[in-house]
Amino acid sequence: MTEKPAGYQYTLVVGPDSPDRAWLESVLMRGGLEVAACTEAELLAMPDIVPPQIVILDDAHAREERMASFANLRSHGPLAGVPVVVLAYDADIDSFSAAITRGASAYLVKPVAAEEVVAVAHKISGWLRSSDRTEKRRRLRRPLLMRVDVEVTGREGVVPGQIVDVSGSGCRVELRQPLEKGQAVRLTLYGLEGSTDLSLGAEVRWQRAAPDGTQVAGLKFTGTAAVLAGRLLGTPSSRG
Repeated sequence: MTEKPAGYQYTLVVGPDSPDRAWLESVLMRGGLEVAACTEAELLAMPDIVPPQIVILDDAHAREERMASFANLRSHGPLAGVPVVVLAYDADIDSFSAAITRGASAYLVKPVAAEEVVAVAHKISGWLRSSDRTEKRRRLRRPLLMRVDVEVTGREGVVPGQIVDVSGSGCRVELRQPLEKGQAVRLTLYGLEGSTDLSLGAEVRWQRAAPDGTQVAGLKFTGTAAVLAGRLLGTPSSRG
């Protein structure tokens, strides 16, 4: 891997030199992303690389080895604050939860559709570019892509949505239907294959429509939900 010039915006794929990694690089480049790739050992031997916008850990090991690699990436100086997406073969809820609670921004299971990989990379890269307060946002929040059902207190039915970022006090959710400021809601979290039956109480603090027509709501966790969210979602405050 060649060092990139300062200000270069790219996605870094970390994993063994394999057909899986080659496919991932190709998919991301076809999706309009600048891509660099290296092994974990090569990365850790380079203390002065330009930080990427996002890291994708392409891993085929068992959970313990994968999480050890994840920890190595998180503690590597140039990657401080850089979102990490985990791509692995394990589809069990424990592997998913282990990655999310330790700070992964998304967990994808192989074989994964090319469109999903590209969409996740663009979504996280867009989150980092969406504000002129990026450094402050990195300290207080982190991008996290997770499916949820949003249930409004006193209203029948649920609205499917997606968490896009989370902090120690709340989260931001994208959904197709608008919510109203002050509404009490309950978020049911999804794992890889369906609902986890875990839910968090929250209050709608603000609501707006995005340019693409998606509704975006800022939620504040209520009651003990903030503590539970820290454990389940690996919020910045819970991870120190």
